[in-house]
Amino acid sequence: MNWTVLVAFCIIDDLLKTLGHKDDPQSKTPASVVLTLWILAALAFAGKHKHALIYAKEQGLFSYIPSPSRFSRRLHSLAHWIPLLLSLSKTLWEQLSSVEHYILDTLPLPVCENIRAPRCRLAPARVYRGYIPSKRSYFHGLKLHLVCTDNQWISEVLLTPGATADVEGLYRLPLDLPQGSKLYVDRGYTDYQAEDDLAMAEGIRLRAIRKGNSKRYHPPGQFIVTVGRKIIESVGAALTELFPKRIHATTLQGFVLKVWGFIFAHNFRRLASIL
Repeated sequence: MNWTVLVAFCIIDDLLKTLGHKDDPQSKTPASVVLTLWILAALAFAGKHKHALIYAKEQGLFSYIPSPSRFSRRLHSLAHWIPLLLSLSKTLWEQLSSVEHYILDTLPLPVCENIRAPRCRLAPARVYRGYIPSKRSYFHGLKLHLVCTDNQWISEVLLTPGATADVEGLYRLPLDLPQGSKLYVDRGYTDYQAEDDLAMAEGIRLRAIRKGNSKRYHPPGQFIVTVGRKIIESVGAALTELFPKRIHATTLQGFVLKVWGFIFAHNFRRLASIL
C-alpha cells in the first residue's frame, strides 16, 4: 500500500506541475499531498478521509496533515483538476503499457436503499431512479460509465443520473482514443448511426454484442466481442472491492468525489504493479 501511495504522490505532483497548478504560498499542505491522502482513503479506508488522515499522521507520511474540515475544503477546491489528471495519467499508462482495445460499460452506484428513495437528500429527483437489466431490479443513484483498456486501466469516466440510457453515455463521453482503436460495448450501446459516425470521424471501430435478429449480426465477431468484454468484469470487481457497503457522503458532490477517489486508487494500484 505504501508503495502505491508513493507512486501516486510522485505522479500527481508531476502532473499538477504539467497542468500549471500553483499552490497558495500560505498553504501548509500542497495540492499533491491533499490528493494523495484522498487516494489513500479510497485505497485502504473505504473512502473514509478521517481515518486516512489519522493513519498518515501516525505514520509520518507528510510533514503536515490538515484537519478533516480543512482537508474537505481543499479537496473540493481541487475537484476541477481531477478529470484533467485522469486524462494525463492515461497518456502515461499508454506509454508504459501496450493497449490493443478498449471496453465501455456502466456500473450502478446507489446512493441509498430503494425503500428510502422518496426521502433521499443526496439525490431527491426521479431522474436518479435507474434500472439494472442483468439483475432485473431498480436502484436510486448514479450511473458510472467507464472506458477501460484491455489491461484494466480506467481511461475515461462519466457520471450521470441513474435513469440515463447507456447509449446517451456513449454520446457524452469524449472518447479520446487512438485512431483505429476498437471499442467493445454491450447491447445497450447499439446505435448504427453512432457506429458509422465514430468510424468516419475518429476511426474508432465500435464492436457491440448484438441480438440474433440484428442487421449487423456476425457470429465470429460476436465471440471476439464477448471474450474481449470480460475485462470490464474484472475492473468492476476491483472497484467493488474498494467500495464500502455504503459510500458515506453528506452531499452529492462529496459522493462523486469519493467515487473518483476509488477510480484513481484502482489506476494507481495498477500503475504501481508495473513500476
